[in-house]
Amino acid sequence: MRLTLALVLSLVAAGCRTEIAPFLKKPDPKPRVRLVDQGCEATDYPAGTDVPAGAQNIGWVKVDRKETDDATFAALREAVCKAGGNAFSQMRWIRAPGASVADPPIELEANAWVVP
Repeated sequence: MRLTLALVLSLVAAGCRTEIAPFLKKPDPKPRVRLVDQGCEATDYPAGTDVPAGAQNIGWVKVDRKETDDATFAALREAVCKAGGNAFSQMRWIRAPGASVADPPIELEANAWVVP
């Protein structure tokens, strides 16, 4: 009887609820801000879910590839500002139709936003 009682108590003690805090990725305290000519600032968000609540999507903006990647990124930021936006997300390189993965991309595209 004592052995059974000890076994039941040890099973109850082992079965107690244990909470393990999930690992959460902390958001960046400040998104990266890049300055563009004419005083426009275009904030770069990695994904559309990172854009703050209340932001309005104004659609995709696309630019042709320039001589360097930095020049292409600058042209994209300028295109976002010209479209009336102040942020962008989901940047992606576009290859020509039918091109292989080894072929260089011909355009850079991003989703433009107006963030209050």
